[in-house]
Amino acid sequence: MSREVSFDPEDEEFFGSVGSFGVPKFDDAMRGGVPRGFMMIGFTDTGSGAELFGKQFTSPAEESDNTMYVSTNESKAEISRIFTKYDWPQDIRVRTLGEEYNSKVLEKELLASRYRLEGFKLPDIQRLAQTRFVEDNTQDFLTEMTNEVMSMGPYFRGVIDSLDFFIQRDDQTRVISMLRMMQAHTQMYRGLLLLMISRDAIDAATKQEMAAIADMVLEFKVRGIGSEFETSMIVSKFRNAPENLAVMVYRVTAEEGVTPETVERIV
Repeated sequence: MSREVSFDPEDEEFFGSVGSFGVPKFDDAMRGGVPRGFMMIGFTDTGSGAELFGKQFTSPAEESDNTMYVSTNESKAEISRIFTKYDWPQDIRVRTLGEEYNSKVLEKELLASRYRLEGFKLPDIQRLAQTRFVEDNTQDFLTEMTNEVMSMGPYFRGVIDSLDFFIQRDDQTRVISMLRMMQAHTQMYRGLLLLMISRDAIDAATKQEMAAIADMVLEFKVRGIGSEFETSMIVSKFRNAPENLAVMVYRVTAEEGVTPETVERIV
């Protein structure tokens, strides 16, 4: 049975029908911003600056307690450093799954391996199950992450950087199913959700399926030109607004973060 969500008239007026990307020139190029209810997927190249764009996307933070940034590779200290550098809000919800995985899984594996090397037998290690020395395989990061997104209220804003973490540890069909659930929740609650994934982390068929679920598809690319590098972002899908498809060459500045330099429409 489908749920009905009611929206406060004052909230509707405050949030409007579109939200900012956190990049004014990108808002202009997309004719005002991103429609509320959009789930976006960014397929990224290493070195393209996509992780900075993800942080910048949270910077409008219309409601800090309803804005979430999830990193699977960076520490809270590093994320805080970047937000401080660009004077972006730091009172949003931040979760660092990489740090959690290191402390809850990898450190336990290391300790268990050390005990084996020091002569402990398997029964000895099993007796330590009540301590922190044995891996707990019951934690399901993918389900936790999906539930966390789906617990967010109307007009939420969220970023997950990146889905590589889940693709490497879960069945891909299960990841796709969770994406469908998050997309439905984002649409129903007029949220804005940006998901990043490395282009090389998935095969062509999985990429196509993810792109079909998403309302908007971004491709972050980097290429060498002589002794320099050019970073660009391709908007290859924009649901119900194909006139927004574009190729944008962008740069990163200490003042503005990611900012487009040129915009070329895809005919």
